[in-house]
This record gives sequence, structure tokens and C-alpha cells, in this order.
Amino acid sequence: MKRLAVFVFVLLGLALAAGIVGRSAPNVQGKTLAGEPFELADYLGKKPIALHFWGSNCPPCREEADYWRQAQEAYGEQIAIIGVDVQDIDVLARDFVYTYGWTFPVVVDRSGKIAALYRVTMKPTTVYIGSDGTIIGYHPGGYTSAAAFERDLIYLIEWRP
Repeated sequence: MKRLAVFVFVLLGLALAAGIVGRSAPNVQGKTLAGEPFELADYLGKKPIALHFWGSNCPPCREEADYWRQAQEAYGEQIAIIGVDVQDIDVLARDFVYTYGWTFPVVVDRSGKIAALYRVTMKPTTVYIGSDGTIIGYHPGGYTSAAAFERDLIYLIEWRP
């Protein structure tokens, strides 16, 4: 029964995401966990982006956190990884980032407006944005294998408009 509920929830997320894949990524503005101003437009059109929505209270986010650190180390020159901390407590989010050694920018989304703009219905979710600013992929839920995670990153890197 639990698997069926998860399956239905993932299908709902995919149905919602279907409306944004193929469209231009909306710009978002805000502050990072470090308190610095952030604007997605500064990254759009320069290199591919993995926009990763997460929260410190999310068990699947913890399970895949090392993947994101490793991705930054391996592919940080080729892609921009940007975290979006959704409806979280800043001190817990900062502890999470420190614990897992994330060095990429993390935007604070206390209200959930950024997540709503990208039709994110669950944490974690990753939205993949091509080098031309087009949303090319959407992965709701956590990655359960490093191979699946890397497959999506390679797709992002190799995608051409």
C-alpha cells in the first residue's frame, strides 16, 4: 500500500512537472544561507544548472546528500549546482550543508514560492536546466543509486539545444 501511495505521488509530481519541461526557467531572486544576494539569471545561459530542492528534515535528502558533494567535486566546472532549501530553519539548514560539505550556493525558500514556481511537490526534487536556460528535466524524489544520479548529470552536461 505504501509503495502504491509513493507511486501515485511521484506520478502526480511528474504530471505537474510536465508543464514546465521545455519552457524557459523562471528567474528567482533571494538570499543564500550565507546571507548573500542570489539571482538565478546570473547563472542562466552560461552553463547547465542542477536546481536541487531539499530540506534538512527530509530523510531522502540526507540519503543522497553525499551525491551532491561528489557531483560538485567532479562536475563543478561543467555545471552549476544550486541548492534551494525549502521551508526550513536556517540553523538546521546551515548544519546540514556543513555536515555534508556542500560548497555550492544554497538559496533560502522559507515561503515555498520558489518551489511552487518550479512545481516542486516533494523533497528532494531536482530540476535540470540546459545551457540555454530551458528546463530539460525534472526528477521528483531522492536518487536511490549513484548510477541513476550520474546518468542524469551526464545527460545535463551533454544536452544541446
